Amino acid sequence: MIISHTHRFIFLKSTKTAGTSIEAALSQHCSGDDVVTELGDYRHNRDESGNWVHRAMNAAGFDQEEPALSVRDKLGPRIWQEYFKFSIARNPWDRAVSSFSWHKRRSPKPRAGLLHKLGLAGDEIDALRPAFAEFVRDELKTNDRFYLIDGELCVDYVIRYEQLQQGYDEVCNRIGVASSTLPRLKSGIREGGRHYRDYFDAATRDLVAHRHAHDLRLFGYVFEER
Repeated sequence: MIISHTHRFIFLKSTKTAGTSIEAALSQHCSGDDVVTELGDYRHNRDESGNWVHRAMNAAGFDQEEPALSVRDKLGPRIWQEYFKFSIARNPWDRAVSSFSWHKRRSPKPRAGLLHKLGLAGDEIDALRPAFAEFVRDELKTNDRFYLIDGELCVDYVIRYEQLQQGYDEVCNRIGVASSTLPRLKSGIREGGRHYRDYFDAATRDLVAHRHAHDLRLFGYVFEER
């Protein structure tokens, strides 16, 4: 998450939407009293060349994944209303699979991790679906808290994960900084070339749709059939 008093913007970082890449790129434009929250998991937060490209500063009192309501209350109405606020949205079914892959990256059960990184034949993905269904049912959270308050959008702009660089360019234009090619951070976790739809059965597909009703309503996301 970033609160830039220098450039008068607030970046509300949602989960599993390449928010770390956006945050790292924008942190290069921050200084002085700007707030940039710290990252964990150093192994995955490096660019393709292995460089640490994120600059944290002045983050006391703020979390990486601070909900919009909490940020608004901490900053007060003037800053909240005057600063440009933005976040990122992603197709919720695609994000569910990404979240599951991240969740399982340190699984003590090697077979589950192996299925993500190897061939993922039809019978293997079938074997993985029960664990995925359990994750969707018990662990998966929406990103509503980062760009909604009382069920309505509370930010000025939402980047689409599917057009990430384009959205980042637009943000840079609005806040008056030079754009750049985004670094790829936390990549290489989800492998195997499978489309997200292969992980779902009717029950998990409908559960994600029900739970992410706001994403479907506001951003028009649909489940991509074959």
